Amino acid sequence: MPTSLKRDSIWLLAAAIFGLLLLPLLVYFTGTATLGPYSAGGPARFLVDFFRDLARLEWQALTLATVPLVFMILWRLLRRLRRRIADAHRRDAAPSTRREPTL
Repeated sequence: MPTSLKRDSIWLLAAAIFGLLLLPLLVYFTGTATLGPYSAGGPARFLVDFFRDLARLEWQALTLATVPLVFMILWRLLRRLRRRIADAHRRDAAPSTRREPTL
């Protein structure tokens, strides 16, 4: 497996874990700190409700789970595009090694 593909896979896995586990917990703790306790229970119950909503394809849960993946994909694509543009500029700016004939 190429190094760049392996690196991209690791980043996508990290973004998926963040979107499926850590981000919902951050939402839970932020909500309890600002709005009060969660009416259905604690953080485990919140995660169960989140995954149930995700299985039902509710837009709030889908957005929370997929936004980190979307940002990661966009970030990686923009970096590759930037690198290709920089490489093209370097090739264009490189001095020509062709020598003109002399008399």
